[in-house]
Amino acid sequence: MKVLHLLDGSAFLYRSFFALPPLSTSEGFPTGAIYGFMRALFALLKKEKPTYFAVAFDLPAPTKRESLYEDYKAKRPTMPDPLKVQIPLIKELIDLLGIKRYEVEGYEGDDIIATLSLLALERGFSLRVYSPDKDLLQLVGERLVVINPISGEVFDREKVKEKFGVPPEMLVDYLALVGDKVDNIEGIKGVGPKTAIRLLQHYRSAENILRNWEEFSQAFPEAKRENLELALALLRLHRVEGLQFKEEELRIREPNLRGLEERFEKLQMKSLLKELETFLKVRAQKELF
Repeated sequence: MKVLHLLDGSAFLYRSFFALPPLSTSEGFPTGAIYGFMRALFALLKKEKPTYFAVAFDLPAPTKRESLYEDYKAKRPTMPDPLKVQIPLIKELIDLLGIKRYEVEGYEGDDIIATLSLLALERGFSLRVYSPDKDLLQLVGERLVVINPISGEVFDREKVKEKFGVPPEMLVDYLALVGDKVDNIEGIKGVGPKTAIRLLQHYRSAENILRNWEEFSQAFPEAKRENLELALALLRLHRVEGLQFKEEELRIREPNLRGLEERFEKLQMKSLLKELETFLKVRAQKELF
């Protein structure tokens, strides 16, 4: 079976930046995020030896969710300038490696991953999605797993149910009830994880709670219907309008070796030149078989 590997590029960026001490060239240009990102990417490529691979990024432009709720993700810290200046170089290196990169104005990387996943499943692919973002766990199914690149945990249906108490198809309902502090999404007052599981066992979905709001609000008089409706709209992954792909576009192309060597030399990253050599050897061995 064909396997498509999808990487949450934005999550990888932040992880790479904050996981390492500050690094810079002799001229003072920050390089920690670039170094961390590329080391992690090379490790993934060498381990998985993928044929089909793509990376999705958020864009700084406002998203559809922010048009629904201006305080969406308001509690997240502003992107540090030393990270911001490294992002164009990371994207350039991905392109030089021959890896397909996606970013769409108005949509988050999660939406791009969700759309590509649905399209790929329709075409017979199985998928391995790399992200620490729990929102993507709603995609998990028979042919799709989500791998947390930080902990190494592999989330299939059973793992999602073990962690949250509900299957992947009910995860949005669960998070809408308990809330998500990371994204500044309010839940239902008085509803914690255990209560949310019990409510979903009874009502089967958050939509059914909304249909039976009069009954529900008797048990939770401080609950606000609009909070639950908004939470569902924010947590559901959106299909990116017009996004399609050709199978060959997702196949890793021949890397631009000269371009990569020039960038790594300029960034004073000799160790990444060695990582590149190892990646090319692994790639060559795979092609022999």
